[in-house]
Amino acid sequence: MENLQKYITLITKNKDFQKLFAARLITLGGDWLLTVPLLGIIYGLTDNPFITSLVLVVQSAPLFLLGSFGGYLADRFDRKKVLAISEFLSGFVVLLILYAVTTENVVFILFSFGMLSVVGFSYMPASDAALPNVVKKENLAEANVLFFSSWGIMAGLGAGLGGYLTTVISRNMLFTIDFLSFLISALIVFSIQKNLSEASIEENRKKEISYKDGIKYASSRKEILSLIITKATFAISASGLLSMFTVLSYDIYQAGDYGTGLMFAARGVGALVGPIVIRYFFGSSDGKLLNTIGLTIMAWGLFYFFIPFTLSLYLTVLFLFLGHSGGGSQWAFSTYGLQVLTPDRLRGRIAGIDYSLYFLMNTISTLMIGYLTSIYGVLFVFKLFPVLGFMFGFVWYLSTRHLWRNLDIS
Repeated sequence: MENLQKYITLITKNKDFQKLFAARLITLGGDWLLTVPLLGIIYGLTDNPFITSLVLVVQSAPLFLLGSFGGYLADRFDRKKVLAISEFLSGFVVLLILYAVTTENVVFILFSFGMLSVVGFSYMPASDAALPNVVKKENLAEANVLFFSSWGIMAGLGAGLGGYLTTVISRNMLFTIDFLSFLISALIVFSIQKNLSEASIEENRKKEISYKDGIKYASSRKEILSLIITKATFAISASGLLSMFTVLSYDIYQAGDYGTGLMFAARGVGALVGPIVIRYFFGSSDGKLLNTIGLTIMAWGLFYFFIPFTLSLYLTVLFLFLGHSGGGSQWAFSTYGLQVLTPDRLRGRIAGIDYSLYFLMNTISTLMIGYLTSIYGVLFVFKLFPVLGFMFGFVWYLSTRHLWRNLDIS
């Protein structure tokens, strides 16, 4: 009941958290609203799983290349302005994507979608780094669960809605909605009252802020290094399978964008429910919470492994929900651990390193799984990679238990 009260307090009484949370919901909703239609458009134009996977490659590659720099900006400048500028620019790139789609030029479409990540590279590091500045330490775990659930909610609602809306409204209207969502999010960020950095902007500008400080700190703390590595390694097994939802839906279930949207929605809802439930049962201390990460990865691998053995879309939706209850939890709790173990002056750079390494592995995974699918078929990759994920979760759980045994961050 105490945890439930913390969630209620954050949502109903902390106005700055409400605004930061709402802005993130709208931003991620805008991202996912386009993803399912674009996957369908590219697959429809090429009928090629590998080329379709490039939709998510161009989405993740700029974040790998620029993520650390985004973390630097989050520590160097006013995080509020960093977030808002990212939103404004993203809104205008949506219009470029709309134009590219009308040309039916696959290279131009992929380039324009990649630009959305280029202009938005600083958003996630800055947003993660800002969160501890709008909530108290005793509420940070719950705030982070809700914050990560924003991804789950909008990956579900945004992707599902995107898949559905392609059947009921015009493409121009869909892109206009997305364009407006980014502008609204920017205005919400500007309305936040609190300073999103502990140090003043003037103090930050006087400091010598370098990438090396973040790298040195991460490498000197085994706990931080292990959390960064687990998110990146998990991405190798999990991330590339996302673009194959479209291939599953089109080729196995004959359900088109509707099926793709439904699968993304199930995954998103699992990412919302899982962290809340696990936090309730295992959140009595920071150490116990972080010790569940390996187990949640194993749960992801187990339920995803069942997918290729059923030819039912709705059973697949169930397994995706259960699997990503685990997958979403590992991300939420890893991010929470990085936040509370890192001082504010370095938080942006640590988040930037985390995102850069994650999106590097994301890019590799997506290319690899897209290529293997084009040779061996989509069911093969849904058998192989969940097994690899389960094995990694098992090894990570056994090898890191000693780090969390007596950990309780005050």
